[in-house]
Amino acid sequence: MMDRFTAMATFVRVAELGSLSAAARELGLTQPAVSQQITGLERRLRTRLLNRSTRKLTLTAAGETYLARARQILDEVAEVEDDLVSLSSELKGSLRVQAPSGLGQRYLAPLIVDFHGRHPGLTVDLILDDHVADLIEEGVDVALRLGTPGSASLVARKLGSVSRILAASPGYVAAHGSPATPDELVRHDHVRFSWTAAGEHLTLIGPQGPVTVEVRSSFRANNSYVLLEALRKGLGVGGVQLPLVQDLLTSGELVRVMEDYAYPPLDLHAVYSSRRFVPREVHALVDHLLAGLAHVPGLELPPRFTEG
Repeated sequence: MMDRFTAMATFVRVAELGSLSAAARELGLTQPAVSQQITGLERRLRTRLLNRSTRKLTLTAAGETYLARARQILDEVAEVEDDLVSLSSELKGSLRVQAPSGLGQRYLAPLIVDFHGRHPGLTVDLILDDHVADLIEEGVDVALRLGTPGSASLVARKLGSVSRILAASPGYVAAHGSPATPDELVRHDHVRFSWTAAGEHLTLIGPQGPVTVEVRSSFRANNSYVLLEALRKGLGVGGVQLPLVQDLLTSGELVRVMEDYAYPPLDLHAVYSSRRFVPREVHALVDHLLAGLAHVPGLELPPRFTEG
């Protein structure tokens, strides 16, 4: 039975990585050993799971079906094992976490500090920045990312969706007026992230659905708090993550503009490299974050999450 689960887990990583050699490196095996496990699995199931060529591996129809069921089985086994282990031992070892700078500093870092306080046997290494880390290369156990998870070989668990609105300072609005329609944005100075890929255009969601509009960027930065300071100082109109500015809106330091329009929400995911071999420390941290994020204004939790 253990050999069957081992072969199943090996097949899942081969399918996710699309390579026998990549799976072998991750699992600490030789490529022939991985190939032998897959061949033995196919022989036992009496069906081909993978189409092999010199260029790439692809799943057969049977392989697609088996992959979905195998993931479910392995996840359930891992969950049972984690539950049993957690009854008899505390969390130990090390946990390396990457999080975005803005949301990370404001909300995620305090939750992670609290998590460490509850599990003092852990050594936690928290990195706050906005670059997309190579999890394996940089030794990151879990990355908290805004936007799409990235590579299909990674596993992502959705933590919530961050609302984003357009805002400016009262002083800027007094001096330059407030745009009433998306087309008017091009006449205003625009404040935005340096890494925005859309050039001098952005997409907003309005009463009639998505609309792409032209903007004129006057100030860019790669840090949320720098951009907020630029908006507070009246440098222009910009998109902001609602959890980061709720207090500034309440105090009147910023005002919302074009209230019928907003940026598409940004999904927040916990991303890790392997579905099967997720340390229970990661599972525990993600559960802790979900509970803490339930109280963040402007962040909508996944439908399946319920507090308590």
